[in-house]
Amino acid sequence: MPYVDLHIHSTVSDGTLTPESIVRLCRQNGVGALSVTDHDAVEGTLAAAPLARKAGLWYVPGVEIDSLWQGRDVHVLCYGADLGNEALLACVRDARARMDQMSDALLERMLKDFPTLSKEEYAAFERDPALGGWKMLHYLLFKGVTRSMTEGMRFYAQYGVTYADAGFLPTNEVARRIREAGGRAVLAHPGVTLRGERDFARALARLMDEGLDGAECFYPLHSRDVRETCLSLCRRRGALVTAGSDCHGGFQDTQIGQTKTQLSDVSLELLGGS
Repeated sequence: MPYVDLHIHSTVSDGTLTPESIVRLCRQNGVGALSVTDHDAVEGTLAAAPLARKAGLWYVPGVEIDSLWQGRDVHVLCYGADLGNEALLACVRDARARMDQMSDALLERMLKDFPTLSKEEYAAFERDPALGGWKMLHYLLFKGVTRSMTEGMRFYAQYGVTYADAGFLPTNEVARRIREAGGRAVLAHPGVTLRGERDFARALARLMDEGLDGAECFYPLHSRDVRETCLSLCRRRGALVTAGSDCHGGFQDTQIGQTKTQLSDVSLELLGGS
C-alpha cells in the first residue's frame, strides 16, 4: 500500500525542491498521496496539483499558515480549501508579510554590530530558491556573517525578534478562515509546537479547542508517546489524523515519505483533494 505525506515544502517557500521534483520523489519513495504546504504561500501547491494528478497520485491542496497562541508560533496546515478565497488569501499574505517584517527588524538591529550589512543592499538582494531557507539567511551567508544557512536562525532570538511580537493572527482566527473557505485546519507537528509543556496532553487539548479540525500525529520528530497521545485525542474527538515529513529538501534533514504512514492510517478522504 502506498504511503501518504501531506507536509512538503517547495522552492516557493523555504524548500530546495521544485514541484516537479517533489512529484518525482513521491513516486520514487512510494508516496501515493501528497500535499505541498509551503509556508504562507499558495503558488507551490497550485503548481504541484496538476503534476501530481497527471502522475496518478492523490493530491490535497495545502498551505502552512503561521498563527499565534499564548505567545507561541503555531503552524496551521490548511487542506482542501478554496485557495482563491479572498479572506483566506488575505490571511496567508498577512502571515507572509509579517515573516518578512521579522527579517527586516532583525537587519535593523544587527546594523550597529555588523556595519557591512546594508538595508539598501538587502532590499535589492535576491535569494537562490534552490538553496532553501529564506532571504535573510541567504543575505547573512552572502555577507560572510554566517558560514551556513541555518546558522543565521540564532540571530532572531539573540536580537529579540520574536514570533510573539510579530502580530500574527490568533490560531482560532486562522482556523475560522480556513473552514469558511471550505477547508480543514490541522495542527502541524504538535510535539514540536508544544515542546517543553509539562502536561503535553492537556496543552494539546487546549490548543485543539482553538477550532482545529485535526492534528499531524505522524511526524518524524515525534516520539512514540507523543504520537500515541495525539492519536488518542483525535480518536476521542473524532478529529482528523494526518501525517507529514515536513520535507524541505536539502535545507533540512527529513525525506519525503519518511514516516512511512499508510493511507489507511490518515483521514485522507475528509481532507479534500483527488
